[in-house]
Amino acid sequence: MTPVSNAVGHIELTQLSDPTRPDHASGVIEVYLKDGRQFTLLAATPSWFKAEMKRLGLRFYYGPAVLFLKNLELSAARKAAKDMMAEDEQLLVRYDTPRRTLPDILAAFRAAHP
Repeated sequence: MTPVSNAVGHIELTQLSDPTRPDHASGVIEVYLKDGRQFTLLAATPSWFKAEMKRLGLRFYYGPAVLFLKNLELSAARKAAKDMMAEDEQLLVRYDTPRRTLPDILAAFRAAHP
C-alpha cells in the first residue's frame, strides 16, 4: 500500500467565497493524487453554511456532500484531505462533486425545493 503522503500529489483551495474571512466562507478543495486522479470537494465553515441556509430560506438540504472545516485555510484543507485518504480512499470518491461551487448548488436546491 502506498503511504498517504506519497499518494497525494498536491491540494489546492479555490473559489473561496470570501478570502478575507476563512472562518466564514465556502470554497472548493481540489485534491490531485500522484496516480492522476483528481477529486473536487465542496467545503464550508459551519457558520457560512448556516448563514447561507438562512439567507436562502432553506429548512433542509440534501445533495452533494459538504466537508466542514473550522477555517477554510490551505493547511486545514490539506490535513482533511490527507486524513480522508488515510481513513478510506473511498471517502474522496464519496465527497467528489460535480465541478460546481456550493453557492451554486444551494441556489439550485432552493429553486428545486421552494
